[in-house]
Amino acid sequence: MNQNRRDLLKGTIIGSGALIAGAAHAKPEPKGKPKPETYDVVVVGAGFAGMCAALEAAEKGAKTVLLEKMGRPDGTTVYSSGWIAAVGSRFQKNHPEDSKEAFFNDMMKLSGYHSDPELVKVYADEAGDGIDWLADHGTPFFLWENLPAPELSRCVISPGEGISGGSKLLRCLMAALDKAGVKIHYNTKAVHLIKNDKWEVEGVECLTPEGPKHYRAKGGVILTTGGYGANEAMVAQYIGAWAAKLIVRGSPWITGENLLLASEVHAKLVNMDQFYAGPITPTGHANPSPLMHAGYGIQVGTNGKRFVPETWLQVPKAKAIAERTPDNRSFMLIGQDADANDNILSNTIERFGRLGYKVPKGDTIEEVAKAAGVDPVALAETVKEFNAAVKAGKAKELDPPYEYETPHALETGPYYMVPAAGGMASTMGGPKIDKDARVVNFEMKPIPGLYAAGAAAGGLWYQDDIGGNQLGGGMVFGRVAARHAAARAKASKAAK
Repeated sequence: MNQNRRDLLKGTIIGSGALIAGAAHAKPEPKGKPKPETYDVVVVGAGFAGMCAALEAAEKGAKTVLLEKMGRPDGTTVYSSGWIAAVGSRFQKNHPEDSKEAFFNDMMKLSGYHSDPELVKVYADEAGDGIDWLADHGTPFFLWENLPAPELSRCVISPGEGISGGSKLLRCLMAALDKAGVKIHYNTKAVHLIKNDKWEVEGVECLTPEGPKHYRAKGGVILTTGGYGANEAMVAQYIGAWAAKLIVRGSPWITGENLLLASEVHAKLVNMDQFYAGPITPTGHANPSPLMHAGYGIQVGTNGKRFVPETWLQVPKAKAIAERTPDNRSFMLIGQDADANDNILSNTIERFGRLGYKVPKGDTIEEVAKAAGVDPVALAETVKEFNAAVKAGKAKELDPPYEYETPHALETGPYYMVPAAGGMASTMGGPKIDKDARVVNFEMKPIPGLYAAGAAAGGLWYQDDIGGNQLGGGMVFGRVAARHAAARAKASKAAK
């Protein structure tokens, strides 16, 4: 997926990431504090999931506030291409061949059947309606049709129009929130959950520039803070030390507050070693993925040798770069003949240039190797072996196998070495939620008043997903959580 990472939401990224720490016990509100602000629903984290939750809650009649620790919306959505995976939306009416059942089956298969089927079913059932709901609130979409399986015609995209598609989604939601009268309180960092003697969550304590502040929630607190991919200590703890080499592809402020807060009430954490990965440049934020799957060239490490099947999709390939190379560095060696494929090489080089990254170039294999800092003798030998196998029709017998059906020998210069490191896009683990987006405890019982959605929740995704599932999960379960919390606030008022 192409990602525009320069023209993001206006503003300067400021703030600091949270380091992992032992979870402090949530406690009743201390005496002597200023009178807290009271709402029906409190949403923590102004990303895509949080904005969907806040808007849905407000439209269900709940007095709602949205809290954000940074000075602007600055989560991973800003860096995304704005894809949402769904079936059954108004944009997909010309594709009756697809179905919610087939959608469900494909998502479960990609997860290795580890995802919670109850959650995946909710996603399959509600994603199409969610797309229409966003469109009704002014979000532009177009459908990218007839992609290879499992994307098919399931990817509805918000065109960035000069900014990233994810930024466009947020801008449209911010306008809708403003119209609905929902306030976003920036520079407001949630640090503790407020609970009563029954361990029912009643609000959240925050740090603000003016000092500590308490936000009470009659219906519930919804965690939409994202995951922990930018917290190196948590990544090393839950995934492994090797994963700490991964380059953060999204926001540097997604630092695990969902885990710290939910652990205060003994939330069950699941799928903590799972994450969504993708290639990225070692410096900057240029995404080489489109070129890497064009069927041209070979992928080599800094030692000049192939180390991974080029046909692997971006998630396993990104993980392999970090795991199989000593420095999480690799290059896609590609020749000028790749432009026969819709000018994909020229387009990539031009896009990298706009993002400030100059792709190493050379008229010969040795020359391009030197430009990239790769052993020229080793790379020349790798190319010689590859070309011979291609001409003999034995590319699939190479180690690792080169499995494109129509391989192309590397004989047409100039040559380019397109850099690709393994990148961390988002984590998949977190506090386990049920079908109502309620966070559950170790005994799998819902924790009253606590909800989670998006990358702040666990149980929905595992191993891999369909392009657009991450944003789709935030949309679906943000709305589910909001409906349930709003209804809980209404019931609380009626009981009094």
